[in-house]
Amino acid sequence: MGYRIDFGIEQGAGGRTLQARIHGRSSRLAERIGRDIAEQAKHESARQLLIDVRGLVDRLGVLGTLVLAASDHQRVAVVDSGENDLYHPFSELRAQQRGYEVRYFCDAATALEWLHAADSH
Repeated sequence: MGYRIDFGIEQGAGGRTLQARIHGRSSRLAERIGRDIAEQAKHESARQLLIDVRGLVDRLGVLGTLVLAASDHQRVAVVDSGENDLYHPFSELRAQQRGYEVRYFCDAATALEWLHAADSH
């Protein structure tokens, strides 16, 4: 089984937000998934990304790779289930050390609020 990404665009005051919902498996494909998202973000001129990984079966251990491959200095909000909260601070720190702004959330509404808060600054 591979993966599928469903894309959507939201226009905000500060630019376009690409929403990517990933389904399937990421084993050995995390970087490729991230590049697919980055390519779509570039095509859509998206300034921000919302990546929903709740439909990705084997995401633990590969999320950092996926998110960094998807990021092109956009703000990135990642939506994941609360049961994985323990793992996200490491990925956020790793992204921050590389100059990316990444935060993890348990729901898309809160993630979009955070992304849109940057629009108003």
